[in-house]
Amino acid sequence: MNISDWIKTASEQIARLDAELILLKSLEQDDRSYLVAHSDDILNKTEVIDAQVAQRAKGMPLAYILGYRDFYGRRFFVTPDVLIPRPETEDIIDIAKSLNPASILDIGTGSGCIAVTLALELPDTTISATDISANALEIAKKNASAHNAWVDFHHSNLLLDYHPRPDTLIIANLPYVNKHWQWLDHRSLDNEPALALYADQDGLALIYKLIDQYPNNAAGLILEADPSQHTAIIEYAKDNGLDLKKQQNYILFLA
Repeated sequence: MNISDWIKTASEQIARLDAELILLKSLEQDDRSYLVAHSDDILNKTEVIDAQVAQRAKGMPLAYILGYRDFYGRRFFVTPDVLIPRPETEDIIDIAKSLNPASILDIGTGSGCIAVTLALELPDTTISATDISANALEIAKKNASAHNAWVDFHHSNLLLDYHPRPDTLIIANLPYVNKHWQWLDHRSLDNEPALALYADQDGLALIYKLIDQYPNNAAGLILEADPSQHTAIIEYAKDNGLDLKKQQNYILFLA
């Protein structure tokens, strides 16, 4: 079977672009024009990529099959141990850059996409990051090394095991998904780590816990959450002495 025929067959099961990206990875190529120029080339062994097409057809996220996801113009390693970076999370980078703090702590770093990106975008800012998952921290460290970014990583359950220096801007993209939301695409989400997705109390348990732990000497707090949760978060924070406000699709508090 040649390249053209394989893509045609695979495209009957999954999106053509997904099939092309799977094939390009196996061929160790990046440019889709390669597939056009070599459309008649024979593929002798297709067992692996055929299996990957079958995985994708069953709902496995493409990022896990490819082993990477692009974020803020850079490529990050991902595995099923970490949440797949979302495009909307890139807004956090822009907000943090506009604040240009001396120190940033990324809580629940996952793949490290936020911490590593900020280390590269704000080279004069001290960047630290934590996660409760040791496996996630290994992926984050791998991404930091791949991008030559200096990030101080720590294993911690929120702020229980790590205390940031004073005047640190805290960023937290914590699990906030409510399992009972009707619009969830469980077919795809079931392949991502539940530890990084779901939280009790309608998805707000960990956010509430972090607000309870928020240090008085921090420089501010940026939280990612679903817009439907913003009012509840703001009201909870107010009861704890924090005047959180919406900015874009995020919750922001500045000391």
